Amino acid sequence: MRQQTMKNRAGWLALIVLAIASLLMIFVVMPRINQESKPVAAAINAAGDAVKDAVTEGNKPPETAKAEAQTAAPSSAASANAPEAAAAPQAASNDTPTFDVLRVEPDGSAVIAGHAAPNSTLEITNGTSVIAKVNVGPSGDFAAVLDKPLPPGDHQIVLKATGKDGKVFTSEEIATVSVPADKSGKLLAMVTKPGKASRLIAVPEEAGKVAPAPAAPQPATGTEASATPAASQSTDVASAPASGTTAPAAAPAMSSELQITAVEIEGSKIFIAGVTKSGRQVRGSADGSVIGQAQAGGDGHFVIDGNANLTVGDHRIAVEALGSNGQVLVRVEVPFNRPAGDQVAAIASPAPASPVTVADGGAFDNLRGQVAKAFSLLKNLYEAGKVPTLESMTAARSATSIALQSLGEYRLPAGASINATEAVGVTAGHANAARKALEDLPRDVAAVGAALDNLTKLIAETVGPALAQQFGGAPQTMASSDGTRTFQQAPLTQSNSNSVIIRRGDTLWQIARRAYGQGVRYTTIYLANEEQIANPDVIQPGQIFGVPEQFRPDSEELHRERLQHHKG
Repeated sequence: MRQQTMKNRAGWLALIVLAIASLLMIFVVMPRINQESKPVAAAINAAGDAVKDAVTEGNKPPETAKAEAQTAAPSSAASANAPEAAAAPQAASNDTPTFDVLRVEPDGSAVIAGHAAPNSTLEITNGTSVIAKVNVGPSGDFAAVLDKPLPPGDHQIVLKATGKDGKVFTSEEIATVSVPADKSGKLLAMVTKPGKASRLIAVPEEAGKVAPAPAAPQPATGTEASATPAASQSTDVASAPASGTTAPAAAPAMSSELQITAVEIEGSKIFIAGVTKSGRQVRGSADGSVIGQAQAGGDGHFVIDGNANLTVGDHRIAVEALGSNGQVLVRVEVPFNRPAGDQVAAIASPAPASPVTVADGGAFDNLRGQVAKAFSLLKNLYEAGKVPTLESMTAARSATSIALQSLGEYRLPAGASINATEAVGVTAGHANAARKALEDLPRDVAAVGAALDNLTKLIAETVGPALAQQFGGAPQTMASSDGTRTFQQAPLTQSNSNSVIIRRGDTLWQIARRAYGQGVRYTTIYLANEEQIANPDVIQPGQIFGVPEQFRPDSEELHRERLQHHKG
């Protein structure tokens, strides 16, 4: 009888556990039947084991068996939930290391800069070998020079950052570098990222080649000149932002509302050219003394003229944009060094879509961008009073020096306009001066930090205020004593050849007559500034034209051809 009672209890207990297992199957296992089979099978087996244990261990008190069955249920549920947690995708982290600057020389020497987790330790690996290690600062920016040059052959460079908490972040990007075995080989580098197009990195030797300067502007042939290989390649590389957007181009000015583009002096007369909003009234001054006012044309160009006896030396030219009631809306100031002579012209750094960009497909602007990017890395090392390590400073300094050298050696392809050629020549001079100032500094962290203000001015002169602002932090803006927003432009550059600001009523014929004695020689000026002139008979006030020293021998013939073309 006692044995029969125990069997009945075991039977009821088995039914209870079976009911629990069935509920478990319905509410836990079945909803996850489409997930991985291993956790599902584990849940089923756990339920079966519970039934088996209840039957075979019927000699246990019901309370004990029930407790064990209840314990099995949450365990099975936890097991069934496992695949859901495992399947959750890992969110992308902003601390993933990225390449910003990669500079490789033909001998395998390399400078790498970029961004990684702040205050982490960054290892630069080539395959399984660590080829450099740096400490990343609080800003996350880093720069490193490889301990040893990369040997000839193919290399895959990956960045790995380890945080103070031990977390490791590996770059999604991979830099593939091919170092030639001899000088005849080609140095190539490519940054790749899953799901993104590869970015081909140009060789320094190709980008650094000097194209012969044109002896004189060539007449238009009716077809656009194709960019040469040298024009389409860059010297050192700043990778595209991680989002896949293209590297930013130079902005037109530090203030998008107002810009001074040129200053010209003829004896005691002074002319200030610039760009602002269409129809806006502007007022110009020199060293605080008002010169005159003007109204911007439909294209935004303006020319302010007046009298100012400026002595040889440094002066400050300012232009104010005025509101409808005469209030000053914004002010732009620019340093101006007046050299000796009755005919003086100074122009602003080239802007985007300038003749240079048209002539070389953007290679010049890219080189300027590399200088600004590299210098910003150096400058950021000292941000907010930080003191960088000697290694980080040396790497960023080297990247800046290399970028300046590449820009200083760059020349436009043959056939570029006189304005474009002059702009590149002026920029190259500034780049060489900035590089010399940088390389003359001792290899000392404090010395470089103390020279940053002077270097910032030299870099701004080299790349233009917009790029310097874009990569170097906040714009150089301040509020004057009256609260007016005031922007500081980089100094204007002296024109190495004759430049002229177009004034209201000017014609190419008049300018040619003043410059060459005969108006019919205007075709010389037209062809030298062809990218700015849609119609030789219509030129706009505020435009700045380069005037070649010598007129073209065939200028009159070109004029006759033009007349015949119009008659036809």
